[in-house]
Amino acid sequence: MKLAAILARKDLLETLRDKLSFVFILLMPLAFTLFFGLLFGGGGNTDKLPLAVWDADGGAAAKQLVADLDKSSVVHVVVKQGDEFETWMADERAAAGLLVPKGYSAAVASGEQADLTIVSTQGSNGAATAASAVRSLAGEQVTVELASRAAAEAIWTTRSMRSGSQETVVVQSAAEARPVVAAALARPAVSTRVVEAGAAAGQTPSGFILSSPGMLVNFILFSLMTAGIALIIERQNGTLQRLMTTRLRRWELIGGKAAGMFLLTFVQQILLMGVAQLFFGVDYLRDPVALFLMMVSLSLVASTLGLLLASVMKSEQALIATTVLVSMAVAAMSGAWFPLEITGPTFQTVGHLLPTAWILDGLRGIVVRGFDVSDVLPAFGVSVAWAAGFFVLAVWRFRLSD
Repeated sequence: MKLAAILARKDLLETLRDKLSFVFILLMPLAFTLFFGLLFGGGGNTDKLPLAVWDADGGAAAKQLVADLDKSSVVHVVVKQGDEFETWMADERAAAGLLVPKGYSAAVASGEQADLTIVSTQGSNGAATAASAVRSLAGEQVTVELASRAAAEAIWTTRSMRSGSQETVVVQSAAEARPVVAAALARPAVSTRVVEAGAAAGQTPSGFILSSPGMLVNFILFSLMTAGIALIIERQNGTLQRLMTTRLRRWELIGGKAAGMFLLTFVQQILLMGVAQLFFGVDYLRDPVALFLMMVSLSLVASTLGLLLASVMKSEQALIATTVLVSMAVAAMSGAWFPLEITGPTFQTVGHLLPTAWILDGLRGIVVRGFDVSDVLPAFGVSVAWAAGFFVLAVWRFRLSD
């Protein structure tokens, strides 16, 4: 085991000393992250759900509700009116829509049931969250109004009483006001009606939240080319056979090569995520334990896949061509270049046959939705299963010489 660790450290240091490797490991991923991040909208309000709001009422309560929604940590309000509201929903540019009908402010002021319409989209993974935020804030608004009315009635009752001590009057006033408030709160303060519009729209990542995890996965796979080439060269010049004349065992040799690739990809992830956290505003550290599991998942998949490709390919040219094709195909199918949420159900199903699609779901879930360990465990399980399969095939195909 100690010899395997030494071999892994040696491979990692050799790769990091290569200037060309530095370009593939850090500079190119950051350049593409910046390019696609700006292309998809930069930073912006990507951590909130876009909520299109049509305020057809225009009253004080309606305006206050819109202002409270925009201050929330869940939704980002985009005010639209009439046909523009319909267009936004038809084009799937919002996670959900909110229609505040005429009479809403009057209903709130009079203590009557206030009606709201939430426009959802079929298959949306953000509409339910947006609707919950609307119900919560609207219910709170009406509750405050009821409490204010009850307090005003209590004060009026206190002033109108002509007998009894002040303490007795307050108790009687509260006792008289309590049934009124309880009866009002017993019925729904706000009625929300959900209607469907368009196809799937939800919390689609954008800007650097989309580009950073995507380019991370893409170039983690791409950078394995340098480590794989080193393995092929060692096989061609007889280095692997000479290593076997030492106390190094075959399983230690294979394990050391795989561990070297694992360390390379893990260090690459730390560098890329650190830059994205500091300069691109991508909050990877919302749950460090969940993030660690996803980093381990990606390094396991990448290192075992890299070992398999290096075991199968016999020349540097073949490995370069294969690595480029595999990394591009896997990245595209997994949603590294564009979110799978904007694709059809068939493409999403096919994409999730790959472990990298699950890893991307986990990484973006941590950044956008605050995933914890329980949320990323399915992705971790799928990744470990794929990595085990890659490793078994790599060991079976591994040769000390051509």
